[in-house]
Amino acid sequence: MNYWQFRLTLYNQSLKQWLESLKQLSMGIVALFPLALPALIFLPFVAWGLLADAETNNNLYFNTLWGYLLFVYSWMLLQRHGILATQHAYYLDSLSVSQSKRLWCELGLIVYSANILLLGPLCLLLIMFYQGASSFLTLPSAYIIKQLTPIIGLVALVSYYSVSAVRVQKLPWLSLLVLPLLAMPWAEELAKGQWLVLWCVAIIAERQLPLPTFTLATKWPRGLYRLQLQADLHSPRAEGLRFVALLLVIILLGIMYSGAKPEAQTYIAGFLSFGAALIMASSLFDAQSLRRHYQPYLSSLPLSNVKLQLHSVIYVGLKTIPGLILLAYMGYFAALHWALWLLFYVTGLLGILYRPDSQTNGFFILPIVSAIMVFLLMA
Repeated sequence: MNYWQFRLTLYNQSLKQWLESLKQLSMGIVALFPLALPALIFLPFVAWGLLADAETNNNLYFNTLWGYLLFVYSWMLLQRHGILATQHAYYLDSLSVSQSKRLWCELGLIVYSANILLLGPLCLLLIMFYQGASSFLTLPSAYIIKQLTPIIGLVALVSYYSVSAVRVQKLPWLSLLVLPLLAMPWAEELAKGQWLVLWCVAIIAERQLPLPTFTLATKWPRGLYRLQLQADLHSPRAEGLRFVALLLVIILLGIMYSGAKPEAQTYIAGFLSFGAALIMASSLFDAQSLRRHYQPYLSSLPLSNVKLQLHSVIYVGLKTIPGLILLAYMGYFAALHWALWLLFYVTGLLGILYRPDSQTNGFFILPIVSAIMVFLLMA
């Protein structure tokens, strides 16, 4: 077995362990995957068509690009330890392998793990070059640049974020969060090439700027809220996965919302309220897991089980504030949709609180029943 085969074997083993641990990471998000998996398989193919077409509406292009890059970065970040084989770092360092060979094997694993998400746009770019090679000498250079800029920008950004997720410790908070949120209302103001240049400037800037950090104050919060907040800060992966899932749902349904007729937009916003409510409510799974972990300590406190449960629900409710601000900023919801979100959120919490312990997907029952009732009333 050569060095490449050894690294590939370590990656495959890590991937299997990661898929198993994902079930324990955030049960609420994992429970949503079977419902979304058939659609997720075809999303990259739809995205390539939109992102490779120079005539795509700027707002649609910008939102699709944001969602695609966010998904690619998250996917690669989750596989980072497997690609780098961090569990076997000391043994790998002891091998007599040149640094160049290590880097090439690492690059190969990045391409292998990114798979179709990276190779798809690259193949599409090569096809466009091949099909348009005969016309490059006759068409104006400005026209050729305009036609190829979107797909070249996609390949460049996907390649960067695939490598950055593995090699760069600092999170892309400016280019994948702040810039898209602030620039979305002005997507039509600049050309695609200008937006891609601005995206690259944001990448360079975030590499120089310090990453915003958050530390707990000495005196606040106190009690159980501090215990829960410390647990989230110590293991932020579950909340990060939940926030990315919420962003992707908002982006994907936002693309549908902007292209739909006014009479259909209310139904899309209603579906968004359902998906966002369940994702936010699934945070209670982690709070319940923390309660079970500290059960001996919590049992010693002069608090009833109802009050302990109430503390968890209030804390989870406070964690929804950033998500609610994001939904309000997007402007997709009318008063009806906020009411629907509250209904689905409350029924989701109740489903988690009173679900049978052996049935993880049991928390779907109450939200789905309430959604069916709302649909029948609105029909």
